[in-house]
Amino acid sequence: MPFGKRQGAVGFAAQAINSRIAAPAINARMSLPAMNVGMPVAERQAVAGPQSAAEPQPLAEAPPKPSQSLKDRPFRPALALIVCGILLYFLTVTYGPDIIRDHRLAGTWQPAYDLRATDGKCKRMNFVVTFCSANIRSVAKPDQAPVAYEFMMLFASGSGEALVPVRSTKDRAAVSILYAAETELWNRTLSFVLIAGAFAAFCIFGLLAFRRAFRS
Repeated sequence: MPFGKRQGAVGFAAQAINSRIAAPAINARMSLPAMNVGMPVAERQAVAGPQSAAEPQPLAEAPPKPSQSLKDRPFRPALALIVCGILLYFLTVTYGPDIIRDHRLAGTWQPAYDLRATDGKCKRMNFVVTFCSANIRSVAKPDQAPVAYEFMMLFASGSGEALVPVRSTKDRAAVSILYAAETELWNRTLSFVLIAGAFAAFCIFGLLAFRRAFRS
């Protein structure tokens, strides 16, 4: 057999052996992605190597923004304190002196025939608080400025009540309305105490919150 033909057979046998060795490696490389499907991230990284470790990870959620503390908004308790103070002052100046005077002169009121009550009206708010007002005029001196009289009640309408002007026998300069000075005197007193006490409590709470805003 010629030398050339023998060399060709040896070369063919070597190529067959090399193809048999390379086939399992190629099959393993081709089946690697199929093995990774459905596997956890940690196992896929261990099998696939460092190239798959660069897979994008889900972004972490941003922490919730902390709410503003009382120290960051001290104007709110300050505003509440100012509003409550104004309302308490208005309530005290408007209704307080007449209640004290009517208690001091209780039992001394008599109908005053030289006076006339006009412009009487009552306004009820939410079926709870009623604000009433009337003007007391002098019959002998119609040009004289009338005396404005205002009072406040709880759970009473005042609608349909007679406007009877009265004068105190103890203090002739003191005039009032019989319904307010005698009939609803204690209702007016308790109404004033409850409402003024509520405003005072809000004022105290606002003051404490305002001080805590700067100490914390």
